[in-house]
Amino acid sequence: MAHGVARAVTAALLLSIAAGFTVTVRVEAQVRPDSAVTARKDTSRARTAADSVRDALAQARVDSVYRAKLADTLKAPFASFEKPDQAELTDRLRFSRADILSSGAVNLVDLLDRVPGVTTFRSRWLAGLHVAAYNGDFQRLRIFFDGVERDAIEGRNGGVLDLSDIPLATLDEIIVERTAGEVRVWLRGWTVRRTTAFTRVDVITGDLNTNGFRGLFARRFGNGLSLQFVGQQMATQSGQISAATGATAKGSGDGDAKYVDLRFGWARGKLTADVHGIAHSRNRDTQTARDTFTTLPRYKGSRREAYARVAYGDSARGLWTHLLSGSLQTRLQGIRATTGTVDSTVSSDTARARTQHVLAVGYRAPRWHASITNRLRAINGKNYLAPALRVGAGTERYGVMGYAEDRPVDSLSQIELGGWARPTSWLRVVASQSRRTPRGDTLRSAFSSTRLETAVRFRRLWLGGGVVREEATAARSPVLFGAPDVLIPSASALGIVGSVRGGLYKDLQFDSHFTYWNQSQYSRPRFAIRNEIALVSSWPRRFPKGEFSINTRFIHEVRDPVPFYWQSRGGGAGQRNANDAQVITGLLEIRIQSATLFYQYRNLTGRAYEQIPGLTMPPAVQTYGVRWDFWN
Repeated sequence: MAHGVARAVTAALLLSIAAGFTVTVRVEAQVRPDSAVTARKDTSRARTAADSVRDALAQARVDSVYRAKLADTLKAPFASFEKPDQAELTDRLRFSRADILSSGAVNLVDLLDRVPGVTTFRSRWLAGLHVAAYNGDFQRLRIFFDGVERDAIEGRNGGVLDLSDIPLATLDEIIVERTAGEVRVWLRGWTVRRTTAFTRVDVITGDLNTNGFRGLFARRFGNGLSLQFVGQQMATQSGQISAATGATAKGSGDGDAKYVDLRFGWARGKLTADVHGIAHSRNRDTQTARDTFTTLPRYKGSRREAYARVAYGDSARGLWTHLLSGSLQTRLQGIRATTGTVDSTVSSDTARARTQHVLAVGYRAPRWHASITNRLRAINGKNYLAPALRVGAGTERYGVMGYAEDRPVDSLSQIELGGWARPTSWLRVVASQSRRTPRGDTLRSAFSSTRLETAVRFRRLWLGGGVVREEATAARSPVLFGAPDVLIPSASALGIVGSVRGGLYKDLQFDSHFTYWNQSQYSRPRFAIRNEIALVSSWPRRFPKGEFSINTRFIHEVRDPVPFYWQSRGGGAGQRNANDAQVITGLLEIRIQSATLFYQYRNLTGRAYEQIPGLTMPPAVQTYGVRWDFWN
């Protein structure tokens, strides 16, 4: 106590003495007192009490800056759900946050175009339908967000997910698990680790009166708490004049969508606890189809999702466990739609809700891993359990994996086996076998799927090829397009796949893949190819501090006419084709420091095409804008 009083009295005396002197403010006061310059000046004159006070203040400033730098620390990461093994020739189906932003994709469908066997369908521009099928079956593509499966419970959609409800800005990583039987897309939510606040603003505008705004904010606190917020609004209007051709585009899928994402949580060491809520609402005007095809009625609805999670351990090594409890609610507001010449109110799925609870436990060692996941869904007062087992073992050169799941909600069980071999630096082989067994009165028989691919390296390119075999099966037609709700059989088929991926010259990259089937099938083109050439470079020799980068891409997609089982307005049912599609897209991004300017031109040739029968896509769409990151 006495020492504290003495120190206080001494400080007061020094300040009072300093007040009696006239102190001239000089630039040299900014110099640290322990520097060589200060030492030389101190030898030239006698030090006074004012000098001591001035030096003490300068040192305090230096210390405060040092403490501020220390305050921006990295906190424990939030737990991530188990990452699946991939029986792929390359890692091109793993998308980091940087990969997602630089891809030019506006939603998840644009990224799924890169997956062999996946066919995407769009009804119009941003506000239209965006769905995907795997080998002609819309039920064989599943989406998981932080371990919770996204269920398609909207009555109008017939069990098919509209992927436009999944903005990419809220994702840290996307992993596409492609097996012979189905495609599972694993989404990991965006999180930050730095205690310095992060802010990002995106602004987009363009043809068809496209306007959008997105804001992101995130902050980690010293005690491990985290707060994140994402808000987004996109809108388009039809009947606008194209900036490129001057032509008026009618019925181009006008509408608007709003998205809000809020996450609050805490992580320290191996323990994570967080709550995540998502609200998405969309308003889409009627999309008029060509003669004899089905017009999509106006849509105005919302989707609300939330989950609470407690997790322990790191799913990348050692013992880990996740416990999640999620809820989902969709709502369709009563709207007026035109059927023939009669107006009617569409409200078949006014409100629907479902809960999903997930318990997952696993262990991952350097050369093997195993996990078991059980999902509990409560539907109409009845509980459905869906256990899944995943195992794998291997080294850098060889590996095998297995997956088994029972899905009572879909009246289906499946078993999958896969493996990969990399015996040399120039040869790779992957294989996958799947057996899907429908149960109950589903009018479907069990069937198997097989996939075998190999690739050899030629300089910086990987040249790949293989076969895909599908046994006879049946799949439901896409009622959300306006097709009749029937079970469509298909015969066994054999497909040939090929790919070329790698570097052409310096930072110039090439990525191409195609699929060709020996016969046609509903909801699947017989031949489809996608080519992408990209120049992505930060030119480190010229910009060693990384303050500049460029991202240029040209994408060329071609698909044969896609057949659908359709019912015309006159009542007759039969095959209808979506016209063949040839689309070229150009993308240019320039990053300067933390701001990225982007420009995208879809359908450079302006050629009319469609992906859903009778619904013509916009002839050409230009969009441009800026993404700007702030750490402050």
